[in-house]
Amino acid sequence: MLKFGWALLAMEMLAQTAMGVSIVGYNSAQFDRFSSGYSTSPVPNASPSFIGAGFDFSGVGWNAANPLQSFTLINDRYFMGAAHFMPSAGSTIKFFSTAQNAVVSYTVDSYTFRAAAVSPITGESGDLAIGRLTTTVNPADQLAAYPILNLQSFSPYVGLPLLVYGHGNGVSTNSPRIGTNTLDGFIAVDLNGNTVDDSLDYAYSSSVSPTGEAAIQSQDSGGPTFAAWYGQLALVGTHSATGTLGSTPYSFDNFAAFYLDQINAAGIDIEEVPEPSRALLMAVSLGSLILVRRRRL
Repeated sequence: MLKFGWALLAMEMLAQTAMGVSIVGYNSAQFDRFSSGYSTSPVPNASPSFIGAGFDFSGVGWNAANPLQSFTLINDRYFMGAAHFMPSAGSTIKFFSTAQNAVVSYTVDSYTFRAAAVSPITGESGDLAIGRLTTTVNPADQLAAYPILNLQSFSPYVGLPLLVYGHGNGVSTNSPRIGTNTLDGFIAVDLNGNTVDDSLDYAYSSSVSPTGEAAIQSQDSGGPTFAAWYGQLALVGTHSATGTLGSTPYSFDNFAAFYLDQINAAGIDIEEVPEPSRALLMAVSLGSLILVRRRRL
């Protein structure tokens, strides 16, 4: 398992767009969220082999104008995504309500939160962003809102099994897909090529094996990566970019827990699991993290 650190500084990181299938050994019964009908009349995947069976994905919605683009509810009005791929005010986000057995629609208002830079030197913002709906979610829709996984320091995340949510291989009528991966390590990221870190990401690799391993693709930005926490989905971050380390392709996500103090300071109500305790996480030095230039999706 790769752990990013100073020993890797000599390696070259080259940005590229992820290509090809998003999930190794893909088959629809095992990896598709919906068995048919996406994105106007989705039919949930009821296959016992579905990797997401038993989990509630109702809080992951899509842009009505671009169903490849996904967003994740963090409470009954706010959703999380990537700053470079957020919907504009007036856009419609659709969700599939299991309770209603139907698609429900909500409108985006003009509010956007964007995470501040990791480094105060650049003044550049990170890529994690939060948008707001014009109204709170109708309780009758029973849409899930996901807590942020906060393990209080970086090391417990390394090796964490992930559920990676992505689009249906570039076709807007294909169901979103859910694959697996493992969190490899953390990177302080250079968004604009000025060699000073702007945001904090984590990475996971893509390879020809094992079956189910996922890699994000163009237009996956903003979609969620989850961990299973005592039977419920907990949000680890949102997709942001791809790149290669040596000859190995990696996917990079915005790391949500790092920005919890900023999110709370902005007055955005958000749940954490386990119990909130951010001091240790925020105090960890980024000196052991490498700097990488990435390509946005």
